[in-house]
Amino acid sequence: MASARRYLYVGVIILSVSGAIAIYLNFQGVRCLSDLALVDRSVLAPTQLEEMERNCSIVTNSYVYSVYGVVAGIMLVVIGFMRKRKGNVS
Repeated sequence: MASARRYLYVGVIILSVSGAIAIYLNFQGVRCLSDLALVDRSVLAPTQLEEMERNCSIVTNSYVYSVYGVVAGIMLVVIGFMRKRKGNVS
């Protein structure tokens, strides 16, 4: 079985990386959706609009998956603290 220290170490790494990626993708998603909302739809071809929508969809979906990584990192940290506390009590 993995030690409490390993759970904490891996959890903090996953939490840090996923958190940084989530922050970056959040800003990119807001910018992409803002650009999409402000674009003049009469000027752009339908294929260009579809490509912009697809790109925004990819960014926002990636943001959601990075938030799942944050949740997984938090869970690992909590498990590590619980195992560490359990090990100190015995």
